Amino acid sequence: SYPSIALQFFWIHHSLSMKEEAIARFDYPEELKEKLVELVVYQNYSKEEVAKKYGVANTYILTNWINLYKKKLEKGAVTLAPMEKPKTKDAAELKNRIKDLEKALEKANVLIYGLNSMIDHAEKAHKVPIRKKGGTKQ
Repeated sequence: SYPSIALQFFWIHHSLSMKEEAIARFDYPEELKEKLVELVVYQNYSKEEVAKKYGVANTYILTNWINLYKKKLEKGAVTLAPMEKPKTKDAAELKNRIKDLEKALEKANVLIYGLNSMIDHAEKAHKVPIRKKGGTKQ
């Protein structure tokens, strides 16, 4: 009642190729992910339009990428794409874009302040100048 070794090999090989195919359907290059997120977030394309045009399996995948992008943006791990001429000049969209840029600027300023504070502390604690002084030879 045990299946033959050849049959076992067939099923193992078949299931591996099915897994690889499933993974390949959802494996997209990072550059493409970023481009598609920017189309939805900044250029007012719908998730449905983008998914259909670029062959993304479903809009849930795009939603996931957008959420990941927004988290990276909040952490300052992503720079905002330059604003291109929007598909429609909607005042609300432009206000949202300004709000996003202001938040990103605020986070960048906090990061700069924190880094400067760390350098100040290190210079005092270790009595070693870290910052390059103006007018010194290079």
